[in-house]
Amino acid sequence: MNIKMLILVFLIVYLALSLPALFGIGFVIDWVPEATLLQKINGYVLIGLTDNYLFKFVIAGLISIVLQLVMSKRQRN
Repeated sequence: MNIKMLILVFLIVYLALSLPALFGIGFVIDWVPEATLLQKINGYVLIGLTDNYLFKFVIAGLISIVLQLVMSKRQRN
């Protein structure tokens, strides 16, 4: 198993699962008139990466392990 590829796939899948929240879908800080741009960016990033983190962590882990197993099987053949 290639650990670098495992970690890279995990990060890509985790970020892909976080994209809807990172783009502000379902997040209402834009409606607060006193929120500064830095507060909005901070809110989007923190909420995007931490919202449903356990679900994203499990899905990303499973996908990266399955992809590594498939790739290692192809290399053997």
